[in-house]
Formats: sequence, C-alpha cells, structure tokens
Amino acid sequence: MNKVLLNRFGTSPRLQLACGDWLQHGMHAKTVKFDIGQGGEVPQVNWEDRSAAIALIKHGPTKALASLLLWGSNEHWNWSDDFDEVVRYLTNEMLKRCDADDRQAPKGCSHSREELAYLMSRMTLHFELYNLWDLYSLEGQLLFSGINVPANTYRQVWKKYQDYMLDDTQRLALDVEHAVQEYRHRLGL
Repeated sequence: MNKVLLNRFGTSPRLQLACGDWLQHGMHAKTVKFDIGQGGEVPQVNWEDRSAAIALIKHGPTKALASLLLWGSNEHWNWSDDFDEVVRYLTNEMLKRCDADDRQAPKGCSHSREELAYLMSRMTLHFELYNLWDLYSLEGQLLFSGINVPANTYRQVWKKYQDYMLDDTQRLALDVEHAVQEYRHRLGL
C-alpha cells in the first residue's frame, strides 16, 4: 500500500482516541515478561491487556472499529471483516433513517436504495479512515466509490445521510474510548 496513504490512516479528528497511545504502546511483537508483579510491584500492562480491552467490547461494530483503528494501518493484517461489519452497521442505520424520512432511491438512478446505502457506507468509512475528504471533490468521491448519482442530487438529498454516518462513526469511536477507559479503570490505571 502507498506509504503516504498509510500515513493518513486513522488521522481523522472524528476517529482520534485519547486512549489511542495507550492502545498502540507495546502492541507489536516483543519478548514476554514472566516476572511481572514480583516484589510487591504492580504488574506491568502488556499487549495482552491492551488486546483484552478491545476483545471485551460487546457491541460488534464498536469492536470492529476499535480493531480497525488499532491494527488497520498494519499492511499484513486483513481487516476486511471488521471493515465490512462497520459498513453493515452504517448501512442499516442509514436505511432506518431513510424509512423514517420515507426516502426512496433516487429517480433515474441505477442503484436501489439498499445498494446506494451500502456504497455510501463504504465510501464514508473508507474516506474517514484515510482522512481523504479534502483530497477529492464530491464528484471525485462519488466516482471513486462507484456511486452513480449526480453530484447536485447527492449534495441536496443524500449528503445528510453521509453526515449521519460520520456522526455514527464518531459515536462508535467514543464508545471505543469509553470501553477502554472503563477497562483501564478496572486495571487500576
């Protein structure tokens, strides 16, 4: 993967976690320390504790986003399942909002409402994970994502659903933050 693109991963302000440094610290291969806690010292927190903070998250999309943020920049890790789980969540949330708004698929569009929601969710998550919003015009975003809706129609009708998806993504990130803080509190940190 392109090094410049990889350096952008997880840099969106919506995805910044106060616990991010704690999670990242020591998550790479290292020697296991077996003498932790001897002599009355507090046991050292290791990569297993940090992994457990993620593993104990009960809400699937929140756990998936946490995994993406923690390991997504590792080009050797296949994060497609976690990406797809967050996309499914965003798609379902959009479809619920469309139902509440009685919003149907755009007229003259080759996408069904469900296809459009799915494509928009993939685009939103991808652009948010790599913080690409400022690098592409709206037309470029739609073209890149395979969304066949005129930019003006998208801007007037569908952009608000994208904004809701960004809010949902930020809420998931806040849930990750809360879960990790709670875990750290239980560890006495």
